Amino acid sequence: MPGAVPPGGPQVVSSAFVEKDSKFLLVLCPRFRVWRVPGGRPRIGESLEQALAREMEEELGIRIKNPRFLGYGQDHQYDFLKKKETSRLLMFFHVRITEEPRIDPDEALESKWVTFEELRKHENKEGALNEFLKKGTSLRL
Repeated sequence: MPGAVPPGGPQVVSSAFVEKDSKFLLVLCPRFRVWRVPGGRPRIGESLEQALAREMEEELGIRIKNPRFLGYGQDHQYDFLKKKETSRLLMFFHVRITEEPRIDPDEALESKWVTFEELRKHENKEGALNEFLKKGTSLRL
């Protein structure tokens, strides 16, 4: 049934609004072909924060400190690599960095730094990020 939640329910994902010099990192996801903030799924036994730290190190080559939980968003999208519908629950965090990330080319087709206002207005964002931003979230920390 199109649009149905896959067996086992939505996948949980830890994602981060990575901030450097008052701009936020967006990456073009090869799996979903949408712009997103970096992140990934927890492994068995990992907390959301542990998964976020691991994913930031794997995808960006950075170590994060004190991730701050912001909220969540949910989406149903088509995974172009696995050729199937997927349902995800994204847990969004905020982290500040000073070093330049080394983006894993397997994790992002492109990347760019944008202001928060540009991020809000950006076209072709992942559904969960759109849902999260529509809740009126502000990153004035």
